[in-house]
Amino acid sequence: MTTVEDALTRPDPATTRRARRVAVHTFRPRRSWPAFIVGALIVAVAGLAAAEVISTLVGSPLRILPVDKAADYAGSARWNDPSVQVASAVLALIGLVLISLALVPGRGRWTVLRTDDPALVVGLSRAGMRRALTAAACEVDGVRGASVRVGRRRVKVRAETVLRHAGDLPAQVRAAVQGRLDELDPVRKPKVRAQVRYAKA
Repeated sequence: MTTVEDALTRPDPATTRRARRVAVHTFRPRRSWPAFIVGALIVAVAGLAAAEVISTLVGSPLRILPVDKAADYAGSARWNDPSVQVASAVLALIGLVLISLALVPGRGRWTVLRTDDPALVVGLSRAGMRRALTAAACEVDGVRGASVRVGRRRVKVRAETVLRHAGDLPAQVRAAVQGRLDELDPVRKPKVRAQVRYAKA
């Protein structure tokens, strides 16, 4: 292929960046459990408060919540009281934790693969990625078995061999796993570390 043909067939850099953003946003893990727990707590507190207000208006208060004591305390409390300051600090800390949980994404279950097309989004599950890389490691001559751990920034490969002198086998395993990663072409490419240990036949 000539240089001109290569330049014509190469995707536009702006399109590639857009495709990457779309893919990463699509597979961004959502914080659904913290949102569900906070929502359930708010609904429970609001339901109890509504029941107390309605029952008091009807004339037979439930008295589930200590409304009278809370009202008396709120009326007599001052901003410089230690208990008020501690309660404010605790509530502010809880708010900061909830905000950080909402902003920081959780650990994703999918590895985003590069497609260079914003209309096509492809993701591979961590289990699928682990199986693909394990198969690549096991294809190396002399490797009897392998286990792979896929992290966000690293892939750790532990291979077993019946050869007493592994020689350059760790480098071969790393190259095979790296080659499979290059074929899959994830958006964020992790570093590959390989260890080979002798196992009796």
